[in-house]
Amino acid sequence: MLPTVSHGDGLHVYDTDGREYLDGCSGAINTNLGHGLTEITSRMHQQLDAISFAYRTQFTSEPLERLSGLLTDLAPGSLGNPLYCNSGSEAIEMALRLTTVFHAQAYRPFKCTVLTEEPSYHGMTAGALGASGHPLRKHNLTPLLANQATVAKVRPRHGEMRADVEQWERAIDEVRAQNLAAVIVEPVGGASSGAVPCDPAVLRRLRELADRDGFLLIADEVMTGLGRTGAWFGCDHAGVVPDVMVLGKGMTAGYAPLSAVLVRDEIAAAFDKPLGSVLFGHTMAGAPLAAAAGLATVEYLKEHDIPARAERSGRYLRALLDGVAARHAVVRDVRGRGLQLALGLHADPDRSPGVAHDLVRAARDNGLLLYPSGVNALTESVMVAPPLNSTEAELEELTVRLDRSLAALTPAPATQVHELAAAAR
Repeated sequence: MLPTVSHGDGLHVYDTDGREYLDGCSGAINTNLGHGLTEITSRMHQQLDAISFAYRTQFTSEPLERLSGLLTDLAPGSLGNPLYCNSGSEAIEMALRLTTVFHAQAYRPFKCTVLTEEPSYHGMTAGALGASGHPLRKHNLTPLLANQATVAKVRPRHGEMRADVEQWERAIDEVRAQNLAAVIVEPVGGASSGAVPCDPAVLRRLRELADRDGFLLIADEVMTGLGRTGAWFGCDHAGVVPDVMVLGKGMTAGYAPLSAVLVRDEIAAAFDKPLGSVLFGHTMAGAPLAAAAGLATVEYLKEHDIPARAERSGRYLRALLDGVAARHAVVRDVRGRGLQLALGLHADPDRSPGVAHDLVRAARDNGLLLYPSGVNALTESVMVAPPLNSTEAELEELTVRLDRSLAALTPAPATQVHELAAAAR
C-alpha cells in the first residue's frame, strides 16, 4: 500500500500521515530542482492566470518562443528547430517518425532499420518501447510490439553492461549500412542499466559512422539532458553533436509535462516546409502553461549554473557513496556521471530483480526515496539521483539514510554522518 502524498518542500516530500521522505532519486529522475521552487511556481501562476492552453496549429506563445530560443542557444552545434511533446516517450516517437520521413522524402525507403542497445530504455509507448532493450518492461507485450520488425539490437560482451566500439561496428555491419535509418543511444543509462555511462569513444565512433553511412544519430537525453550529468547534455562529455536530441524530464523539473526533439539545421533543411507541419503533434504539446514552466526552469538552470553545481555535487556524493559501498557486501559498485549515479547490487539469482526492490522498500522505511533499475542480475541496481540543487548537508543526510537502509539488508556497524562527510572531503 503506497502512502498518500501531501506536499513537498525542497528535497523533502511529506505524506498525509506526516512522515517525511528525502527524495534521493528526484521522483523518477525528473524533479531536478526539488519541490515548491517559487522561481518556477510563481511564473506558472502568472501564466495560468493569463492563459493555460492554446492549440499549436492556431497560436504560438511568448514563453514557447523564448524557450525555443534558449534551448537552441544551449544545444551544441546546429541543434535547434524544436518540436514539442508532452513526455519523453512521445518525443522518442517523434524522433522515430522524423527519421522515417527524412529517409522516405530522400527516396531512401529501404533505410528503415533502427539500431538500439540492450540494455536501454526509451519509453513506454509502442514505438519507443519497441526500440528499447528492456525485456522486463516488454514482458507480455509481444503482440503489441510484434510489428517492430525494423528494430535491431546491439548487445555488450559477456559480463559487460554497455556495448563497446567493436560491438557497435559489428552490429552495423550485420544490419548493413544501406538499411540503417538511425542509431539511438543513451549517453548515460537510466532505468535499464542503472547509470552506466556510454564510452565516449563509442559516441565519437557512432558520429563518424553516421556521417559516413548516412544514418541519423539520435541521443536520448530525456534523463541526462539539461545538467543532470554535470554538463548541459550527456553528449557534451564526448564532444559529440547528434543529429537529433530528445529532451524531457529536466526541461520542467517535474513542474509540468513537456518534452522536445531538437534537430540539426542540416536535417531540418532537407524538408521543404517547417518540421512542425511535416510531423503530426499532440493536443497539449507546447501549451503556454507547460512552456512557462519550461522557460522558468531552464532560465533557473542557466542563472544558477546548475550543470557545474551538479558536477561538483556529483563528485562529493560519489565519494560518500564509495564510503558506504565499502561497508556493505551487497553493493557491487558505484557508477554514473554527475548526479546520475547508481549503486550496482549483487543480485539474488533466485529472484532478479529482487534485491533492488528490497533496498527501495528498506529506504522508504528509513525516509529515503530511491529508484530501482536494471534488467538482469548483472545490471540490477538502484539509482541515486537527488535534485541538482541539493546542498552538501542534504547529500550527507541522504547517505546516512542509505547506510541505514543497506544495514537493514546486510547488517554493518553504525555510521556517523561526520565520518562519511569527512571521507568525502
